[in-house]
Amino acid sequence: MTSGLWDERTEQVAGRSATIALGLTQVALGVALMIRLYVHDQPDAEVRDLQLVLFGSILAYFALRSFLGGIMPVPTLRQALTAYAALTAVLFVALSLWLGLPDLSEWTTNILPAVLGPAIIVGGYWVVAALGKRYVERGLEED
Repeated sequence: MTSGLWDERTEQVAGRSATIALGLTQVALGVALMIRLYVHDQPDAEVRDLQLVLFGSILAYFALRSFLGGIMPVPTLRQALTAYAALTAVLFVALSLWLGLPDLSEWTTNILPAVLGPAIIVGGYWVVAALGKRYVERGLEED
């Protein structure tokens, strides 16, 4: 580094370091939320603000990485369906082992979230990645 200016490599290292720090912070916040909810049995309403901050942080990270860098791969339909099936299976098995098999009469509170949650995650990721790719491609076409 000459005369205090940043070169590309320095910027890349700084960006990666910031990404790692943000990721570790998000994981720590998620763990703290899980402990408060499931170990200390705090009501969901008491941690709603932290849940929204974590959700907003993760959403902003993916949106910014996609739109500013266009580096998030857009999954094919098959990849998206595979990811959805895997997430749903893992979630269903983990929750069944932890809480027991779901009562079908209360499907809206025990089955629907395990099926709809992964769909929202995979679909949301696909939309953000596809829009980011389109944005970057348009920028390249204009240059």
